[in-house]
Amino acid sequence: MPSIMWILVSIFGGFFTGFTLSWQVCLALCGALAWLAAVDLIPSATVLYFAAACALAVSGPKPVRGFTPASQSDPTLLGERMRLRAARAIDLAFETDAPTARALLVADQSEIPRDVKRAYADAGIVHMLAISGLHVSIVAASLALVLNLLRIPGRLASFMTAGIIIGYVFVLGFPAPALRAAVMVCVATAAHASQRHTSRWSILALGGIVPLMKPEIVLDVGYQLSMAGMVGVIAAGALTKRGRLRKLRGWRRSLAQSLIVSGVATVVTAPLVACWFGRLSIIGPLTNLVADPVIAIVQPMLFLALVLAPWPAAAHFVAIAAHPLLIAFESIARTAAGVPYAAIAISVSPIGIAFSIVAALAIVAACMSRFPGRAMTVALAAISITIWIA
Repeated sequence: MPSIMWILVSIFGGFFTGFTLSWQVCLALCGALAWLAAVDLIPSATVLYFAAACALAVSGPKPVRGFTPASQSDPTLLGERMRLRAARAIDLAFETDAPTARALLVADQSEIPRDVKRAYADAGIVHMLAISGLHVSIVAASLALVLNLLRIPGRLASFMTAGIIIGYVFVLGFPAPALRAAVMVCVATAAHASQRHTSRWSILALGGIVPLMKPEIVLDVGYQLSMAGMVGVIAAGALTKRGRLRKLRGWRRSLAQSLIVSGVATVVTAPLVACWFGRLSIIGPLTNLVADPVIAIVQPMLFLALVLAPWPAAAHFVAIAAHPLLIAFESIARTAAGVPYAAIAISVSPIGIAFSIVAALAIVAACMSRFPGRAMTVALAAISITIWIA
């Protein structure tokens, strides 16, 4: 938790001073933090965060030689060319399913109709429509499974998975949520290879260092939802290891875990969703429970079709196999959005958002604590004030 606090200091300190870093410094900092997380030296990581925050706060904006901002990048760059080539390959392989496939593979939602996006938002699964840590994590888990089936040694398989994920995120153009997930995959790989126990909070803090290179990303809704969602997932994971849930077995335990993770993540991200979209999906936790298995199966199939793009016939065969799942995915969104009061309009006020954030943080603290009474009292009080203000 101290690491999380100091990374926030770094982010907002850098945002207000408008600092920039050269890519060499960023790589060195990432490497140092990854090593500290791998050996679980949380106090040292905290000191490094604090030192970086202080240095960046006093340095101010500086021009960086050889660095071109993404907004001014040359479209002939390798990453951009690869992304355009991947988009064309998706169009050829998926045909009528290409708009959804492009959104799920290369973060291109330009061809998706506005009413379809609204349906995903009201159903509470709009985060699945955009490239995020969820998609990268599913691809990483699928790669690890395949390499394991091919009898690749454990450490080599882990490094191969990390390398492929880095290449995939490079093709995507390094969107913040995907980059956060890629950093977390690489840190977890390093920790596993060195046989070191690593705190999940420390890994999340490392994944959240993207604003050290690009400060304006803190205002991006995708980055905010990605970080808040992972906070909810980690807190829910701690909650599922305690209490009566430990006594459950089989499908009952899996169902309860999915409901808890979906519910906590929805509550933690609710203030951001209300602030950005002015609507809140009530049916979201249940919709996520139904859509999760579908996206867990279809995402590796989409990635396989992209890998097989040099062989159009094979890529088209996989695309045809994925067609029923893509139809089911969209049907889930439309059906859930059609339920009465599936989503409600939220009037946004700064005070209400502030109290809702306090409530979300108190719920996270309650999930992590063995004695959640005090934190839940704060959460209930903050929720009551938020409702009264609204």
